[in-house]
Parts: sequence; structure tokens; C-alpha cells
Amino acid sequence: LYECCRKENDMEKKENFLRRTAGLLALLMALSLFAVGCGEKPTEPDEPDADTQPKPTDIVLVEPDAPEVPVDFETAQKTWPDVYAYMKIPGASNMAIREGNFLVQRPGDDDYYLYRDLDGKDNKAGSMYTQASLNKPDMSDPVTVIYGHNMGNGTMFADIPNYENEEYFMNHSYGWLTTENDVRLIDFFAVARTSDTSGLYLAAPNFNEWDNRLRNCASIYKEVEVTESDHLLMLSTCTSAEGNSRTILVGKIIEESDVE
Repeated sequence: LYECCRKENDMEKKENFLRRTAGLLALLMALSLFAVGCGEKPTEPDEPDADTQPKPTDIVLVEPDAPEVPVDFETAQKTWPDVYAYMKIPGASNMAIREGNFLVQRPGDDDYYLYRDLDGKDNKAGSMYTQASLNKPDMSDPVTVIYGHNMGNGTMFADIPNYENEEYFMNHSYGWLTTENDVRLIDFFAVARTSDTSGLYLAAPNFNEWDNRLRNCASIYKEVEVTESDHLLMLSTCTSAEGNSRTILVGKIIEESDVE
């Protein structure tokens, strides 16, 4: 009898142990399921606002660096009397005005510097110049046309056709114009192909007609505020070695007091 009772007690203990073990395992499984997500879901990170994210096609304008050491015009004009301004487009590939260069004008001989350097010596590259019959050297005309060659070695104005690439245009769309009296910012806003006989070269153009003509032939026209009271620069170079096709880069002169 004693042996029978002992066996029954042992069986009861085993059953109690198994029940406790099963309960513990069930509790552990429930906790593990909660930890992997069956309980409260973790907070999702906020999605960025699609409207504020940069798009692959967005192009950020490069802000202009401040002009560097002022130009010594007094010394320059003793050597080159026809010098009246100095222009620089930072970063422009190999152009004469990448590091800066002088502008000249010879009254009575509009194309004197077409094939002459600043010293007046024969040079196929010529100089950057304006025509006295077309423009005053104080940049007060509605449009001042600056001429320069499209050289095969990439110098002078050979870089201007590269502005027809939108990314290049936006990365090099500012320049500096220095005169004896001030430093002004140039905000380039258009590049176009035209001919040397087009109305864009008129000495006293009607502004609205001129602007419409520019828009019609421009491959890039950056929307900036331009009015008939503004003063514009038009850099002009040959599109190729032959013919009268021209590539022009047009910018707005911004007075020093307006440069933030």
C-alpha cells in the first residue's frame, strides 16, 4: 500500500512540474512574439516631404565669389592707353577672362584690336574690345557688345559655346566688371546663336523687340528681371571658323550698391 501511494505522489508531482513548465514556455513564447512585433508596432520614421526634396534635374546656381585685388588702372593705362575696363568670369574654362583681362576701345578704328594684342602688335587672338561707334566705354548704353575670337586652343571667347550646356551655364553664370570707379556684378542670363547682321547688334534697339528677338533664338534664357532701364553686356564670338554665325552670351550689369 505504501509503495502504491508513493508512486501516485510521484506521478502527481511530475504532472504538476509539466504543467508549470508548459505555462512558463507559453509565457516566454508570448513575450518573444510581442518583442518581434506582435505587440505595439515601432514608430515609423517620418517620410520627407516630396516637395522639399531636390529633384535630379534641379540645378543650383553658383553664387559669385567676391572680386579679388582691385585693378591698378593708372598703371595699366600708362602701358595700354585704350584700356578702360577689366572683366573676369571665375572658373570659365581657359577663356581670357577666366583669370581676368582688360577691355579696350580704339576711337576712330572700331576693329583695331580684332587681330592686335594690347600692345598693338599683330596677334591672331586679338583682344577683347568694344566699338566706339556702337558703345560708350562707361557701359551706359542699353547693350554693350564685347567682341572676342573663338580660338582653337580654347582661349579668348572659345568657352562661350559651352554655355549652351545648361549645367555649365548655371555653374558659370556670374562675372565681375571692374572700371576705374567701381566693381559691378554681371549676371549672365541668356546664350544664343545668331548672325552678325541680326537686330541684336543694333546700336539703339527698341528694348521689347530686342528682348523678343533674343528669346526667340536663345537656347537658354534664365528668367531674371530685365527692363529697358538696365544695362546689358553681350559677349560675341564666331560660332565656327567660317560664315557669319555668332554665339552670344548676354548678362545684366548689377550696380555695386545692389550687390548683397
